[in-house]
Amino acid sequence: MDEVSGAIRFLSAFTAIENHFKWQLQTDEEHMSFVRMAKEYARRHRTQVDLPALRAFADLRNALVHQDYYGGKPVADPVPEVVEAIERLRDRIIDPPKVLQVLPRRAPAVFETGTPLGQVLDEIRRHDYSQFPIYEDDTYLGLLTTNCIARWLAHRLATDEIVEGETVGAALEFAEPHERAAHLPRTITVPQAIKKLSPPAGGQLPPTALIVTHSGSAKERPLMIVVADDLPTLVAAVNAGH
Repeated sequence: MDEVSGAIRFLSAFTAIENHFKWQLQTDEEHMSFVRMAKEYARRHRTQVDLPALRAFADLRNALVHQDYYGGKPVADPVPEVVEAIERLRDRIIDPPKVLQVLPRRAPAVFETGTPLGQVLDEIRRHDYSQFPIYEDDTYLGLLTTNCIARWLAHRLATDEIVEGETVGAALEFAEPHERAAHLPRTITVPQAIKKLSPPAGGQLPPTALIVTHSGSAKERPLMIVVADDLPTLVAAVNAGH
């Protein structure tokens, strides 16, 4: 069997990236350039796609498709390093890493509404966590944050009503609307998580945390909690190898 030429491998990888952009952008616009699609893809997904490399690959692709062929094969081949580079980039774009593969697997700290608030404070002291999913009978009720606890404490100090053994449920009443979590399935990719944690258009606030469960249901216990502090690690994973 004849070995596949570098040009064929290059064009195959380029076409795979191009088709992926079209599918993600839901466009069949013939006059939308490859580089423009790459920019729009990066904007929508709030991620980097190595535009300088893609621009260079687009120029090379144009040169290859307009060159002469002999025996059904291109006369000239890209050097192996270029072929391998576009294949790596294709894999990163089309099959990006999953969040569960990138972030350290740390057991999420979850509590019930009837849990003494002191247990949450102990968890904060030990692990410096700031967000805690709260459940009742295996159903998610809300996200308890350190800011929420601070508001509860300020209210109690103002009314001289601090009672020993106060529960998580009492503090959760002081949660604000923006202190919310989005539930996502275990298949969530790193670019998807970055997009979810980034401020959307229109000035709204993103979720305070992403709760990853088996299928993304609020009735499932969390496998992982992803917060804004994880963004540097997520971005580094997307850009690895650039």
